[in-house]
Amino acid sequence: MISFFLSLRYIMILASLGVLIGAFLMLWEGLLGLIDAITYLRSGQDISVIAAVLGSTDKFLFGIVLLIFAYAITFGFVLDLSQEDRKRVPSWIILDTVGELKILFFQLIILYLVVHFATLVAETGGMLEWNGLVLPASILFLAAAMKLVATASDHGQSR
Repeated sequence: MISFFLSLRYIMILASLGVLIGAFLMLWEGLLGLIDAITYLRSGQDISVIAAVLGSTDKFLFGIVLLIFAYAITFGFVLDLSQEDRKRVPSWIILDTVGELKILFFQLIILYLVVHFATLVAETGGMLEWNGLVLPASILFLAAAMKLVATASDHGQSR
C-alpha cells in the first residue's frame, strides 16, 4: 500500500514537463523579441530597441525561472537520487522540503517582477503614473512574505 502511494509521486513529472514546455515557449518568445529588436535597430528606432531588448530579457528570465522550477520539482520530489548522484547535481536543484520550494518560488517571482518593472520603466520612458507604484509595492510585500515564510520554516526545522 505504501509503495502504491509513493509511486504516485511520479505524476508530478507531468507537471514538471508542463513547466518545461512553458519554459521553452518563453525562451522562444524571447528570441523572437530579439529579432524584433534587430529590425528596430536597422530602422533607427532607438527607444523601441531598448524596450524590445528589455522585453526579451524579461521573457528569457521567466523561461529560466520556469526551468529552475521544473528541475527543482523533478530532482527534489520525484527522483530519488543516490548519494553519488546527489554530489554530481548542483545543490540548488535538490530540495528537501516543500518549504525550500516555497522560498525558491518567492525568490524567482521577486526576481521576475524586478526585471518586469525595469522593462516597464524603459518602455514608458520613466514617466509612470501613481498606479505604477503598485508593482514595486507588491515586490516589497512579496519580499516581506518570503522573509516570514523563511523564518517560519527555520523555526519549524529547529523543533
